[in-house]
Amino acid sequence: MKNQKLLITLTLSFAGILLSRSQNLKTGVQEGEYYVVTDTVDGKVSKFYYNSEKAFLRSETKRLERIDELKEDRRLYESNQRTELAEKIEKINQRQEQNDAYTAAMASRDKELTAQTYADKIDAYNKLIEAKLKFESTELNYASLGSDGVKLLNNTAMEFEIGKNTNKYKKQIKTTSGLSLGFGYNFIDGNDLGIDDFSYGNNNYFSLGITWITALNKSQTIRWRYGVEYQTQGTELNGNRAFTIDDPDNTQIERLTFNADKAKFRQDQFVFPMHLEFGPRYKKTYEDGRERYYNYDQLKFGIGGYAGFNLSSRLKYKYDLAGADIKQTTINAFDNQVLVYGVDAYVGFDSWSLFGRLGLNDIFQSGSVDGQYVAFGIRLQTD
Repeated sequence: MKNQKLLITLTLSFAGILLSRSQNLKTGVQEGEYYVVTDTVDGKVSKFYYNSEKAFLRSETKRLERIDELKEDRRLYESNQRTELAEKIEKINQRQEQNDAYTAAMASRDKELTAQTYADKIDAYNKLIEAKLKFESTELNYASLGSDGVKLLNNTAMEFEIGKNTNKYKKQIKTTSGLSLGFGYNFIDGNDLGIDDFSYGNNNYFSLGITWITALNKSQTIRWRYGVEYQTQGTELNGNRAFTIDDPDNTQIERLTFNADKAKFRQDQFVFPMHLEFGPRYKKTYEDGRERYYNYDQLKFGIGGYAGFNLSSRLKYKYDLAGADIKQTTINAFDNQVLVYGVDAYVGFDSWSLFGRLGLNDIFQSGSVDGQYVAFGIRLQTD
């Protein structure tokens, strides 16, 4: 008899749960290719469009399950806190019985403070759960419904499409940006000049800039790389020689009458590099359908050039005179060209590459020293 009563009780409880679920479950109608559910969200009548009735039922069932889980979580938390409170009250009673100095007034005060602490904790947790329940009861969980395809039309005539399985979320970013850092060896090549005319320690090339990369095809194996760049090119002639500074309109090479520790010529320039780049790219597809391309562990080859203008020219001397260290710098006292341009090529792996750069413009005006810059080295490019 007891078993029969227990079975009847369980059956009625289960039926009550199903009835509650069915009462809370929203219903809709089929309109064309969508299953439409009308509901009130924040006081506004809205229509939710699903790909199918099954998609709606699956999503709605998950939502109701989350509501039940939140309610059960709230019940368990409150039960645990009340149990802990009862244990704390019991310890206070034991302390009062065992310690005569611990008066009834003191025990009463501690009980009130302890009870208030646990009441505040329960109240705070209830508010948190209530907020989550309100969200689940009045809002769609777009993250969980994304794969089913949801479209919302409300009475303000605004339209949203969320999580629909289309190529809309597989958008490729065709243009990216990054930094460019280059350093290497630099010398001047001309009719009477070559690499052997320059020292090796003080001839250097350095560049720093921002670059953009635009894909020219779908697989992004062909790309247009362009940007802005600051570059400095330093050279020092060997044999105790330097460029003349006596006549600003006629720069020549002279042998110095003193022993110079340093006689370095440097130009700072602002240029716009442009390259056509080739090479495979690593494709990464994200869960939301986005597709991104990276150059991780990939070979690349680029060919192009640059154009810009010269910012400054300077010659820096460092020598010893009667035991005193003399430093002398002459700025913009040369008949150099203002416009600069040239060709550039590189081959690399990942973000690193080996480059070669050849200037096509004469460094100085006609009649002065004939020469063009040649630079080669290592370049780091991030994108």
